Amino acid sequence: MKLATRILLSMCTILLYNFTYAQDNSPFVRFPALSPDGSLMAFSYQGDIWTMPTSGGKAQRLTIHAAYEGKPKWSPDGSQIAFSSNRFGNNDIFVIAAQGGNPRRITFHSSNDELTDWTKDNRLLFSTVRNFRQVEWEREIHEVNALGGTPKRLLDAAGMMSSASPNGKLIAFVIGYNKE
Repeated sequence: MKLATRILLSMCTILLYNFTYAQDNSPFVRFPALSPDGSLMAFSYQGDIWTMPTSGGKAQRLTIHAAYEGKPKWSPDGSQIAFSSNRFGNNDIFVIAAQGGNPRRITFHSSNDELTDWTKDNRLLFSTVRNFRQVEWEREIHEVNALGGTPKRLLDAAGMMSSASPNGKLIAFVIGYNKE
């Protein structure tokens, strides 16, 4: 009888939780990114990349694909948006015009490439586990030209979530994970 009571209470808790959050009509927008002039916001919604005026209005869907696409980053001039997508089984980096069109694949490695920044000198920074996974547990910070080319490891230090300073001389990044 005690086990049956626990199961019943657990089921009621789960149903109450689901009922409470089913009433939430929020759009579940992920990874918002402001355009350089602040007039548009790019974001991921339902696994695709969208843009919307920051003043309000209708959202425009830029990508339509069964794969998951997220983490959009604007080019410094606001004409393009880079994003990560698992279209080929793992996350690669793609670039698309800010008005939409056919995305261009930038990285082609079998490991996951997680886009973190688009620098003023047209480099895409990303985290990956390409070269030193057997030595270091952390992800590596790499860069690639936004037009394409061969990516290279940017720093000897390992880390993730890299971001270039406004003058491009410094790179901030996270080392380690919060174990709490």
